[in-house]
Amino acid sequence: MNTFVPTALAAALCSAVFAASAAVPVITDGVSRGAALIHADPAMQALLAEATSEEAQKWRFNTLLELARIASPSRFEMRRQAEITRRLVEEWGFAPEDVLTRPDGFLKGAGVQTVDGKPVYNVCVRIPGTYGARPDAVSYKGQLPKVVLEGHIDTVNPAVLPPAETPYEAVKLQKVNEPIVKTRDELKALPLEVHFDKNGKVIEDEIWQKAYKRYQNIEDARKKDGYRIYVPGYNDAMINTVAVMQVAKLMKKHNIRPVYDIWVCGTTGEEGKGNLCGMKQLYGYNQDVGKGNNALNIVANFGADSTKPGSAIVNYLGSYRFEIKYVEPEGWKPGDKRPSAAMAMSRAVAAISGLKTPWDADKSAERTTYTVGVAKCEGPKERSTACTLMVDMRSPTQGPLSAIRARIEPEFKKAMDAENARYGLKAGDKNAVSMELVWFGDRPAYQRPHYNDIAMQALWQASKTAGIDVIDKVPERAASLNDNVPAAVGVPTVNTNVGTNAGGGGGHTWYEWGIPGNGVDEGKRVYRFLIMGLLASGYNLADGSVVEPNVGPMGNRTTEEMFK
Repeated sequence: MNTFVPTALAAALCSAVFAASAAVPVITDGVSRGAALIHADPAMQALLAEATSEEAQKWRFNTLLELARIASPSRFEMRRQAEITRRLVEEWGFAPEDVLTRPDGFLKGAGVQTVDGKPVYNVCVRIPGTYGARPDAVSYKGQLPKVVLEGHIDTVNPAVLPPAETPYEAVKLQKVNEPIVKTRDELKALPLEVHFDKNGKVIEDEIWQKAYKRYQNIEDARKKDGYRIYVPGYNDAMINTVAVMQVAKLMKKHNIRPVYDIWVCGTTGEEGKGNLCGMKQLYGYNQDVGKGNNALNIVANFGADSTKPGSAIVNYLGSYRFEIKYVEPEGWKPGDKRPSAAMAMSRAVAAISGLKTPWDADKSAERTTYTVGVAKCEGPKERSTACTLMVDMRSPTQGPLSAIRARIEPEFKKAMDAENARYGLKAGDKNAVSMELVWFGDRPAYQRPHYNDIAMQALWQASKTAGIDVIDKVPERAASLNDNVPAAVGVPTVNTNVGTNAGGGGGHTWYEWGIPGNGVDEGKRVYRFLIMGLLASGYNLADGSVVEPNVGPMGNRTTEEMFK
């Protein structure tokens, strides 16, 4: 780990580590003064006024519907990536060279280009900082420091990319006081559907007017006979990602000039088998060795995945997932005296079910859990039957997670060997059952040792400055999301809610739905999110003075090795 922190800041942070109580960050003078100066800046005040305006509220809503309806399964986000890229250049004021990502998934300078052998369809735009012009500027192998603001662009449903001629999901409306649909046919039969023109833009007709009404909460929507809006990805996480993209648009329009570069990204692969591929590319994280090179020299990360208004995630639940396939010898039939894929899989399940973690015996211990999520057989195909086993293990810290993996992983092969040995065979013999790893998922765990890093200070102070979601203490619960990767690499990160619903449900399903929430509060959360980023990156005020970065220019990393 190679980190540079200015002497005064290092001293302040060091004292803060020892002074803070467990879940309340100590705010340095640089952060508190910087927030006040940023907030008072005329350009930022103009940006706040616009972010909370009716026009900006409607922009977020319309853009949400226009982008969410573009089917974007994990690892197949190229259509949504392409549309956001187009809008960045053609509508939001950026030059093509400001967009750092490419349609083929290549990201110049990244320490990892492909994940699980597949391209990564991130979309990132750069807001240039002034730091590089300083004669004493510090860089990492030519990469200047940068701060990332991000939300993910992939969606669980549909699970498979639809044909190019039908790339869109319907956006359906239903009165919130009516029962939630139970079948796809019921959803399809709903008569009210938002309309779009040939360019993919919302048509603001009478149906749109029913959809675009904002409410304080679900009770308010029910009382006023409001509508729920069905489209996969509405809540998780396009309502947040659209708000993040508005940050980029407003920064460009209001000429917001950070000190370090700010990258605003729509990241990929947060859902399902996406394996956090977007973040693994950005941070050069190699899951085979569990380390990240941070080749792009990112010094702080601010994510927007949280779906509950006002929520924040600061600790990260880790997981390992294995999909193992057992395949029978060709021509196997029930009754044959030869090994069975189903029996091999059953042996694995039986062996794994007998393993215990410390939490099984002592509920005061750290909660490390595991489960067999899928166990199924298909076939025979090509004269063979295959049985697939999916095992998921989770823990809030890395040590216990690695420990349970070390106990479970060998059981897969032991089960195959035991089934083959029953018939006097071994792996590789003509009539033996074989085993293959179909997929491996890695979300590294991270528990903050303290709450005084720049990401936590920025969240705490920016909330007070913007007057939104002010809390008495940090919520310490852990969750699993994009931030797992930068946190494990050592980059300060925090995840907050920005996009604001009055109500929602059906997360990760085909009937996902939401109801527009308080638009002014949503605008304040957009503004807070930007202040968080600027407290890390630094900011050039309109009067020519500078709010210096509150984090050093050398990002953390856990390895120097590059993984191409």
